[in-house]
Amino acid sequence: MNFFSEVEKTIERTFRKWTERAFGPAQSDELLLVRRAILEEIEGKIQTIQRGQRLFPYNYLKVRLVSPEPERRALFQAAFAQDRRLENDIRESLDGAECALPAGFAVDVETAEEGPKGFEIAYATREAPSVAEAAPAPETEPEPAAAPAPARLVVVRGKAAQETYSIDKSRTNIGRLQELTDSQQRIVRRNDVVFEEGGDDANDTVSRAHAYIRFDRPSGQYRICDDDSEYGTRIFREGRSIEVPAGNRRGERLCPGDEVYVGRACLRFEQ
Repeated sequence: MNFFSEVEKTIERTFRKWTERAFGPAQSDELLLVRRAILEEIEGKIQTIQRGQRLFPYNYLKVRLVSPEPERRALFQAAFAQDRRLENDIRESLDGAECALPAGFAVDVETAEEGPKGFEIAYATREAPSVAEAAPAPETEPEPAAAPAPARLVVVRGKAAQETYSIDKSRTNIGRLQELTDSQQRIVRRNDVVFEEGGDDANDTVSRAHAYIRFDRPSGQYRICDDDSEYGTRIFREGRSIEVPAGNRRGERLCPGDEVYVGRACLRFEQ
């Protein structure tokens, strides 16, 4: 019997819609198959005890996704680890199966270059962390800088007007088309980093007013902000993906070596 049935269909539709928007239909189909296989294996661990009550006997899972390709590992991180998406899907699925979860239930997702299978799940039972241990450490801000260090963006994926762009203004706009006009042909925005209209499939996912980079003088940081773009903005840093909140003026801090995805086009931040 498939315990997940109806609730899984609802969760799967949501997952498909999100991945199609973020990564495209082909990648979405692949991610959906991986996700479904993970949930099916977890389903097999559900135990039925007295009076039909269902129980999941483990409170900690580590899911390791394997691929020799860095881009595919980055895709797994963005789709499953960011915002604990896989953990939330597992929780919803088990809840829909009327299966009791043990205290302190948590799921970690990691990627690896090598492994015997496409994914592996390690199951364990551990003590639930105290409130103090569970609380995330506050993000520490770096010491204020007197002046910005020179920075630039290097085009990694997509067709842009230049291969490299210097960041030498307080605000650097990123988008498709050099100039945006209103209904009366008045210029409302100029993009500094310009992806060509119809350049390739990656360019098609870059909004005309997609994002901008600003220099924050009090902290001495460069930060990237998403302008409510259709396909979103995210940062890939040290094996993990960081979503840039849409329409949030604070944005996300940039670090040297960050790969910035505007839709499926990519820029590397250097400083």
